[in-house]
Amino acid sequence: MLAWFKVDDGFWSHPKILALSADAVALWVRAGAYSCQHLTDGEVQESVLRLLGSEAAAAELRDAGLWLSMDGGYRFHDWDEYQETSDTVKRRRADARDRQRRAREVAAEKRRKSRSESRVTDCVTDSVSNGVSSLYPTRPDPTRPDPLNKSKDSLREGAPPAPKCRKHDGWEHDESCRTCGADRIAFEAWEKAEAAKPKPVKPHEHKWMDDGTCLGCTEQKVGDF
Repeated sequence: MLAWFKVDDGFWSHPKILALSADAVALWVRAGAYSCQHLTDGEVQESVLRLLGSEAAAAELRDAGLWLSMDGGYRFHDWDEYQETSDTVKRRRADARDRQRRAREVAAEKRRKSRSESRVTDCVTDSVSNGVSSLYPTRPDPTRPDPLNKSKDSLREGAPPAPKCRKHDGWEHDESCRTCGADRIAFEAWEKAEAAKPKPVKPHEHKWMDDGTCLGCTEQKVGDF
């Protein structure tokens, strides 16, 4: 987070500024920006002064009362009255980091809850989708025919599967039969597949009028009418 060097909009017309040279004004602005960037609280060391301006320009600022002399350099007059101190900037940056950390934690918690809810939804969907498979044992009984395989073979051959198993085919019964349930499901699936197939289109039969045109289409009869 940046620290800004604040310059009043009336700075250019202040009597102290009007009395300064262009070099002194430029040094004041550059030194202020440097102090904000490096959090020196308005202090400008002599080693840094050589990078920002001249000693003569610094003397102008000191004589005008804008700078004060100190050991090893200069410092801005009343810096903390017009600019942010280094403690204020550091505290503001720490608060910003704390806000960002809390925001990231909230976002991470939302993503975790979203993934958890998604997994629950997937489990419920899978259990509902696979609910039919719970009708059948997970381990097939080798002594009994597989009704699903029989139904699939019937579908491949084009013949409709029987709605009941061979044992109960052709007569009503009240006892529950797992094989009949499987055959009924296969039969209903076959009926839906048959209903979804496109119906054959009957060939068009022309109904010729006396003028040789067809009543049901745009063709015209060739030859004698």
